[in-house]
Amino acid sequence: MTQAASSRASSNRAQEDAWVAASQAGDTQAFNRLILSWERRIYNLSLRMLQDREEAAEATQEVFLLAYRHIKRFRRDSRFSTWLYRIAINHCTTRITQRPPGTHYSLEDEAGNPCRQLRTAENQYHDLLRSEQRSRVLAALSYMPAEQRAVIELKFFQELTFEEISAVLGVALSTVKSRLYAGLEMLKTRLGCKPD
Repeated sequence: MTQAASSRASSNRAQEDAWVAASQAGDTQAFNRLILSWERRIYNLSLRMLQDREEAAEATQEVFLLAYRHIKRFRRDSRFSTWLYRIAINHCTTRITQRPPGTHYSLEDEAGNPCRQLRTAENQYHDLLRSEQRSRVLAALSYMPAEQRAVIELKFFQELTFEEISAVLGVALSTVKSRLYAGLEMLKTRLGCKPD
């Protein structure tokens, strides 16, 4: 990270911290600024977790409502993003577990064959998500248990480190890694990929 980028990130974090403090003091304008800066990321996370646009929009609103109701409880011993991701993941996971058994949603049709691109854990999976085969991967994600889907979402779409994911989910680093690799194996199986 360049010095300018580091300075911007530091400035953005300071601004966000100020908005959080003001929100905790009852400033709704400050909380609205937090919503504006995080709404797209939380919606995208919800969309990939829930695989339904209307449900994702509803869940996003509910996540911010929960955050607003509980902002005074946020102890600020972690980043606001960690706390907000935790609320979003927990809320989406709850929605998934409350669905009738066998219910699966798909954002796209299942065209193409991405197997040739899915060969090693992180690098090829990241490349796959950038390719035109993304729709099949998203469809396959809908069959994955919520815990594994959450790790894949935070790692590949939100680009968090293993340590950050561990903090968001409140689980050990080894659990994060095992969920990620189990999820990737499940994706390979679901997509019909043959072993190398």
